[in-house]
Parts: sequence; structure tokens; C-alpha cells
Amino acid sequence: MGLNAVITVGIDPEVNLGPLTLSWHGFTIALGIVIGAVVAGRCLRQRGLNTEPMQTFALLAALGGVIGARLFYIVERDPGALLAPNRLLSSNGFTLDGGLVLAAILIAAYVARTGLSGRYLDAGAVGLPLGLAIGRIGDIINGEHYGSPSTSLLAVRNSNPDARTPDPTVAYHNGGLYEFLMGIAIFAIVWPLRHRLKRPGDLAWLVLGLIAVGRFVVFFYRSDSPQLALGMDNAQWTSVVLLAVVIAGRTLTVRIGDRRSTTIDDADPHST
Repeated sequence: MGLNAVITVGIDPEVNLGPLTLSWHGFTIALGIVIGAVVAGRCLRQRGLNTEPMQTFALLAALGGVIGARLFYIVERDPGALLAPNRLLSSNGFTLDGGLVLAAILIAAYVARTGLSGRYLDAGAVGLPLGLAIGRIGDIINGEHYGSPSTSLLAVRNSNPDARTPDPTVAYHNGGLYEFLMGIAIFAIVWPLRHRLKRPGDLAWLVLGLIAVGRFVVFFYRSDSPQLALGMDNAQWTSVVLLAVVIAGRTLTVRIGDRRSTTIDDADPHST
């Protein structure tokens, strides 16, 4: 199969608006957060719940996403930057896993502190994969997260000389494109399930589990994560740990929910 069969992207990685220069990466991430929040808000309205907390969710997702992604990247690849503010605050070098984990922790802590229903976590989880997919469009344009050269139908050649790929005449496996497709696929799975999974938290655990599995597979085609052990890189081991947390967390929440239900039934003499 020749090079003409691959996807060619020739867009400049930066958008110059007079004195203002915007990065496609930053723009699409911001757009993804907004659209993810809109989808989550729709889920809440369908359940008759207040949508106002979604504003806080979006803020925590943005804050946790940026800080967590940057810190994880530094710990993974450049620990010395923790003691060098000029390197710590660089706009280059982010890892999705760290952003996803910190954002999830901040949002879960907010839900727990405010006493919101787990339905809010589920609604946010439904919007997450679509927001993730939209955020990865910037990576496709920029030529980031590329893997080995390829001539497959999904290979991407970034013909703009300012793209991040080594050679504008060569097509590569594109992690951004694969994660875009992954996000769309996960959204297509969970959207029809939003009314079927009744137990609060189940949708959130399902989405996190699917993301962990999806990224584990995607990183066989990316070359931007250091090798760790057993032929797997850091990102794949992180996905394994995340999947283990999902399985343990879901099991724990089910047991807690069952205990509460039993306690309520025991306390109510009219329960059947």
C-alpha cells in the first residue's frame, strides 16, 4: 500500500491571530472540556438533577488535568525539574494519565464533600470519552504522540514542517488519532448505557476501565513512553494499575452499597 493511502495533515500546529499565537493542542483540550461538560449536563437534566455542579466539574477537570499531566510527566521523565521552577512550569511535556487521575481525585473529593449523588460522577464519566476524543484532535494536527513509520490506512503524515514528527515526508502511527477513535468508541458504548446501569458509580468505573484498556493497547503503537519492564512501557503499566484500581474500587462500592441497602431494610419494619 503506497503513501497516498495514508492520512495527510498539513495544518500549521500554531494559529497566529495577529500578536496572539494559539496552539491547536490547548484549543482542542479546552473545547473537549466544554463539550464533555455539556454532555454531562444533558445526562443530569434527563435525570432531573441540578446541572450547576458541572461548572465546578469542568474547572476541576481543567485544573487537575493540567497540573496532574505535567507532574506525572516530570516524575516519569525529568524528576530534577521538581526543583527547577523554570523547567517545572514549561508548556511542553504532559502525560494524560496524570491529568486523568488527579482530575478524577479532585472531582470525587468534591462530590464526597458536598454530598452529591454518585449520579454526578456517572454523568461526568459519560462526557469524559467524548471530551478526550476532541482534545486529541490537536495532537493529530501537531503530529504529537507518533509511533513507528507506517503505510496503513490510519497512519498520519504531518506534512507541515513545524509538526512534531521527525520527517514531514513520512507517515507514522499516530497515538492522537488512535485515542480519538478510542474516545469515540467508548462514548458509543456508554451513551446507550446511561439509563441502563442503575447503580450509582457503575458508569464512572466502566469508563475508567475502558480508558485503561484502550490506552494499554494504543501504547503498542506509540513510542513516547519509556520502557519499564516485561516488554511494557510506563504508560502501559500505569494502565494496568488503573485497571486494578477500577476493579477493586467497583467491588468496594458495590459492597458498601449492598451493606447500606441491608441496613436500611433491617431498620424499616415495612420493607419487603
